[in-house]
Amino acid sequence: MLSSHKVVENIRKLKQELAQFLNFDELTPEILHRLIDRIEIKADGTPKIFYRFSAPKIE
Repeated sequence: MLSSHKVVENIRKLKQELAQFLNFDELTPEILHRLIDRIEIKADGTPKIFYRFSAPKIE
């Protein structure tokens, strides 16, 4: 039951964070830092962006 409660709490927290991202009018540095882990620039000048989330798997 404790595990179930933790899952529910994690879902609640996730919903709160998603609501913050969906209701913004301006991209702030705080939002950008929450979405992007790091950016690497290759020798030819092209960027490679590493996000803090993964793309959903489609089966």
